[in-house]
Amino acid sequence: MLETYFSASKMLGHLRSGPCRPYLDGFAAALERQGYGPETAVRYLRAAAHVGHVMAERDASVSDIDLAAFEQHLRTCRCPRATGGRRNHHTIYGARLFRRHLEEIGVCKPAVAAMRPAEPQLVVGFKAWLSEHRGASDATIRLYARDAASIMAALGTHPTRWSPTDIRGYFMKRASTCGRGTIEKMTTSLRAFLRYLAVQEHCRAGLDDAVPAYAHWQLAEMPRYLSGEQVSRLIAACDGDAGAHRRDRAIVLLLARLGLRAGDVAQLRLIDIEWQAGSLRVTGKSRYEVRLPLPQDVGMRSLPISNADRRPVEAIACS
Repeated sequence: MLETYFSASKMLGHLRSGPCRPYLDGFAAALERQGYGPETAVRYLRAAAHVGHVMAERDASVSDIDLAAFEQHLRTCRCPRATGGRRNHHTIYGARLFRRHLEEIGVCKPAVAAMRPAEPQLVVGFKAWLSEHRGASDATIRLYARDAASIMAALGTHPTRWSPTDIRGYFMKRASTCGRGTIEKMTTSLRAFLRYLAVQEHCRAGLDDAVPAYAHWQLAEMPRYLSGEQVSRLIAACDGDAGAHRRDRAIVLLLARLGLRAGDVAQLRLIDIEWQAGSLRVTGKSRYEVRLPLPQDVGMRSLPISNADRRPVEAIACS
């Protein structure tokens, strides 16, 4: 499974020579099932191998991974294969995901499971609703549930007593210590939770309007869309017989002709192309699957590669 993300034999040898070698293929498969892109998965797999080597230097086994010790190590890391930032989001989060994977397969014991407070029943119901009715991914459900549990811890477990002033005050206090990306995600998750509570009659309707929008104008001067001439120039820039040019042309044509989102294109597989019917199967948000016509000017065909049905749209090119 590692060959899906790494082609260099030297790097594969490094990954499979470390203490985490029995578990990396399974971790790679888990990342693919959870929908992580190739670039992100590569970073997380590197982080998994990195944490294994750090634990071995401390005479600890993989089953005793200490994330706090790993974060401490990253502050002064001089490991030769720790390319890029020593202490960044991907390295730390990748190590957390790897430990969670080891917990799921029974290699590691859950960390401080006895000290973890039980989730409020309303949060449990919210998670089930997100999964059943909104088709949210596991990562999204965890994020939304975390923010839901946080507001209940701050304002109390009886949403019927919450007021717009309480909610706005909670949000402003949290936002004062967070970055822009975190604030935007918190805005979405809190509004979704408050709408859920209102539908279930656990709080008054309209409380979601008390969550303010995050105003930022950093990219205010950027165009909202490309003109027809600009789109034509972008397509023309992908002309050529090289594999990268043909791939880029296929992606741009899908975006321009069918109006697909970047995530829709990235998730396409060769098996999603219905050659005889001249259509594409596209799975969008909330796991809704639709069939779209395959325009003739897209003229897509697959490259002769191994394991093609598992490769993303990078393996698709325009003739």
